[in-house]
Amino acid sequence: MPETNLALLGGDPVVAEPPSWPQRGPLEARMLREVLDDGQWSLHGGTRCTRFESRFAALQGLGRVLTVSNGTTALQLACEALGLGPGDEVIVPGLTRPGTAGAVLDANAVPVLVDVDPDTWCLDPAAVEAAVTERTRAVVAVHLYGTMPDLMALAALAARYGLALIEDCAHAPGARWERYGAGSVGTLSCFSFGMSSTLTAGEGGCVATADPLLAGRLSGLRDRGRPPAGSPSGWRPLQGGNHRMTEWQAAILLAQCERFAEQRERRETVTRRWREAALASGFLRPARLLPEVERPPGQALALSYVPDTDLLRDLPVAIVRAALAAELRVPVDACYRPLDTSPAYLPHSKPRHRLSQEYWEAIDPGRARLPHCARLYDSSVVLPHTAMLRPGAEDHFPQALDRLACHADQLRDRAAADRRKAAA
Repeated sequence: MPETNLALLGGDPVVAEPPSWPQRGPLEARMLREVLDDGQWSLHGGTRCTRFESRFAALQGLGRVLTVSNGTTALQLACEALGLGPGDEVIVPGLTRPGTAGAVLDANAVPVLVDVDPDTWCLDPAAVEAAVTERTRAVVAVHLYGTMPDLMALAALAARYGLALIEDCAHAPGARWERYGAGSVGTLSCFSFGMSSTLTAGEGGCVATADPLLAGRLSGLRDRGRPPAGSPSGWRPLQGGNHRMTEWQAAILLAQCERFAEQRERRETVTRRWREAALASGFLRPARLLPEVERPPGQALALSYVPDTDLLRDLPVAIVRAALAAELRVPVDACYRPLDTSPAYLPHSKPRHRLSQEYWEAIDPGRARLPHCARLYDSSVVLPHTAMLRPGAEDHFPQALDRLACHADQLRDRAAADRRKAAA
């Protein structure tokens, strides 16, 4: 007998329990025990960081990979390795996590926020080209949720103007653009292994490049300025910090790599089914995958809510998110808030950014005009990858959509009650 109430209104949900993430077991326990027993807990003396670097390079088709403390640090070190600084501009999509632009700020360069393609949710090459000035030094291409920007168009644009291309691949372990692994096209690429990542150690990250001189600079920057082994031609001493990953994190990542291929395939299978269900619903539209995306990022399924359909009419997107979250037992949120209005991207909150009045004004995010970012944020429904690994997950989201469609009147009543409460 079909459920008579939505989970949001007291009915039984489609999925009984929240997903377990990260997945772990005896392998992780054994590898952590080995670190404990051998007493080599640091990059210096240990072997696991370098083993993971080699394994991840093979997975993504990368050049030199250097593990670091987190993905935000990876971006900051990439900017520093390029020698970015005061007076330099770096083009960044307005729809990304605050740390992407924050890393540029921490190199004392200017993040230039540009609008995204409303279909792919990623950098629009035309908007990038329009933003290039004589001060532009780099472009950050972000692979967002389950989509990728037009990498070859951005690479060609960067080459034409003599710019570095930094790939922000926090969401893209395992993703491929044609025959190229995510991160293998740019001058540098950065990955995150944070708790929500599809390949996780709780915290951690890496930065990669095929350029030996940049790799040498990155090695010094992450490890207190120490010269890299077999210092490349052109190496010069530099000021570095301590941004190393520990052997504990690397051990977890090596264990997680054993699960990764199966998990990636599972996410791809489920995502295809969910994209079909979203399109069939009439009120949700998936972010567009360009035809060159051979294997999409698996971080999340990004959807736009289409209001004013015959089915849901003027139902607020917040109610749709809440109803799906209740049925699927996972957070279903809006996408990142555009950086021009994000409460977590506040360059003027740090006095150290007041290098000059000109710089202070240039880093004001309110200068940006991001209409596509704003519309995507207002209509976004983002389903996390953790919901895709459960048994029977292919059917969970379609079933949840069917429930919303069958009980749309209940949702409209709930929305009306919320409006009355807010007006009281």
